[in-house]
Amino acid sequence: MKDAAGESWILLLHRAEESTLRESAAMAASATSLGIAVTLVWFDSALEALVDGALGEIEDESTPAALFASARETGLLRSLACSASAVNRSGGIAAARKAVDDVVGWPTVISLIRGADRSFVW
Repeated sequence: MKDAAGESWILLLHRAEESTLRESAAMAASATSLGIAVTLVWFDSALEALVDGALGEIEDESTPAALFASARETGLLRSLACSASAVNRSGGIAAARKAVDDVVGWPTVISLIRGADRSFVW
């Protein structure tokens, strides 16, 4: 079994269904609690849900918003938006930048996938 120290995962989030976002948020929170660095890359309707605040209230610990916030508190969660998805949504890149750590292009995402120990698509 590989030691969690230095391990990294990348989650590509495309869909905005509540169950999908809750599962990916629970995975991110669990992984970061075990010392695994997690990078979220937000695309399409998932990015729309993030930017629009449709992930639920942070105060309700069962919502995706609360689970993602819990993961963020570990210092091991990074949140990125796909630049093409950001350009194609209302508010554009400026709105996306307010919700994530950075906006990146597909070449950067591919590089992150190559460097990660595990990658997941939601």
